[in-house]
Amino acid sequence: MIDIGANLTNSSFSEDLHEVIQNAQAEGVASIILTGTDIASSQSAQEMAIRYQGLLYSTVGIHPHYAEEAHAGWQTHVRELATLDHVVAIGETGLDYYRNFSGREEQRHVFTEHLHLAAEIDMPLFIHDRESDGEMYEILKQHLNSPAVVHCFTGTQSELHSYLDLGCYIGITGWVCDERRGKPLASLIKDIPLDRLLIETDSPYLLPRTIEPKPRSRRNEPKYLPYVAKKIASLIGKTAEDIEQITAENARTLFRLKHLA
Repeated sequence: MIDIGANLTNSSFSEDLHEVIQNAQAEGVASIILTGTDIASSQSAQEMAIRYQGLLYSTVGIHPHYAEEAHAGWQTHVRELATLDHVVAIGETGLDYYRNFSGREEQRHVFTEHLHLAAEIDMPLFIHDRESDGEMYEILKQHLNSPAVVHCFTGTQSELHSYLDLGCYIGITGWVCDERRGKPLASLIKDIPLDRLLIETDSPYLLPRTIEPKPRSRRNEPKYLPYVAKKIASLIGKTAEDIEQITAENARTLFRLKHLA
């Protein structure tokens, strides 16, 4: 299995990171891609990937929450970090009109710049979209020239098919395991071609509600990735092992991990 999205630079992992990684390996997680959300976290993720090379990889980018904080010349920093060992994607980048922690104009500008950077240096994109009201698709339609994953997808059927039409991969998290909020997403899993499907935890968020026995902590970890695979398998008549293998191969293809082994 490959967890294509985990934020292990989050402070909640500062005391037991090594144990978290060991526990993930024990559950069959072969690789974890750490998400960078600003320059500092992107650098920390890359340094962590160096310490656990062969297991951890990282992304570099500016999350839409931090678009307003992107200082002049941030593109140069992203470009430089992207050339370092074990960095496999540009992002996390995109639009978030649910929180609106940054202005929409700034979000659109920073996102578009990421798209141009990814094309320029020939790297895949790690994309965040939350309630962008179709603007994400319109920007991608004009500027996407790189392979991409829309991570932590929770959108509508129309949005799903729009992204698939653009050739995007779709990342599914423990949201699909939520018997309340996750029902609409669960109904869409059958629409995702198996060769476009990826799985992730989005740790430390989105703890699967199907975990038994219920963990004491609400912190999500890569070791819980099998619950995402198991839920998806149950929705489309596959085995969990099928989903684990298929999504791992997709991750190796998208992020070119085969060339880094």
